[in-house]
Amino acid sequence: MRQQPILTVNNLNISVSTPLAVAQPVREVSFTLQSGKVLGIVGESGSGKTLTCLSILSLLPENAKVELGNINFRNQNLLECSEEEIRQVRGKEIAIIMQNPMIAFNPVRTIESHFIETIRTHLPITKRQAKIMAVEYLEKMDLPNPRTVLKQYPFQLSGGMLQRVMIAITMSLNPSIIIADEPTTALDATNQLQVLQQLDKLKKEYNTGILLVSHDLRVVAQLADEVAVMYGGYIVEQAPVLELYNHPKHPYTRVLFESRFGLTRKKIQNDSPSSTSSINKENKCPYLDRCEDADHTCTNYNLEFVEFQKDHLVRCVKVLESIGD
Repeated sequence: MRQQPILTVNNLNISVSTPLAVAQPVREVSFTLQSGKVLGIVGESGSGKTLTCLSILSLLPENAKVELGNINFRNQNLLECSEEEIRQVRGKEIAIIMQNPMIAFNPVRTIESHFIETIRTHLPITKRQAKIMAVEYLEKMDLPNPRTVLKQYPFQLSGGMLQRVMIAITMSLNPSIIIADEPTTALDATNQLQVLQQLDKLKKEYNTGILLVSHDLRVVAQLADEVAVMYGGYIVEQAPVLELYNHPKHPYTRVLFESRFGLTRKKIQNDSPSSTSSINKENKCPYLDRCEDADHTCTNYNLEFVEFQKDHLVRCVKVLESIGD
């Protein structure tokens, strides 16, 4: 029997106000996350990945807002929570690891200061107890000389070390969910591997659910149990990782894989959907203008997210037609 999901996002729609228009960069997004599992969210820049994740913790920019949908965490709709209630969830229950660790730290404060303040904000313990915890969690991240690290400033650490410090701070509160937004983008291959190993370790040891946001298919392949592919604000395909990587069905997913893994010379075109064009095409596929398989049936189609086969969902009329063939 499949366990109850710890997080359920249902029919999420986000609008963004710009000087020119009101765009919808996230449309009809739905997914679930299980404890101890990793859901990878992939797609090119502007596909809606980060906005989707920021909405979970009410961290959207001022010009963005959730228009429709619900986000349920432990049977509580986070979109109906007060700012104080969200503050209790943020960090303690659901933590976020930012893309660039350097901007997440105050450069004139030591790592110890960041660590202790974060722990004591959520836990009723002394400074001494918080410092002991800090050393313990830095050791768990395989950081050498954790007591020395605590005395250092963020700019004195490498990107990989700083990312692991951020993970250590995050895990000191034992959150149920970690949102990892492009956690390896600025790191070299060695540090990427170390960060991914630490996230996998946390998933297994603490039964933590992880939302892994990335444009790097290799990173997602190493860690994810299931993958959702976003394009033009929609999730266009979702399946278990091996099923998706071995049998991609949506035209965008196939082109994404071919371009990233270098399987062919095919490249994704540069004419990505703008916030006021393809994103807002009612009842039309957002990939319509770039799809080599498109025909007249794609221009007037209600974009349903249909189960192609068990646990493999696709939002594409051409794929659905093939089911009946």
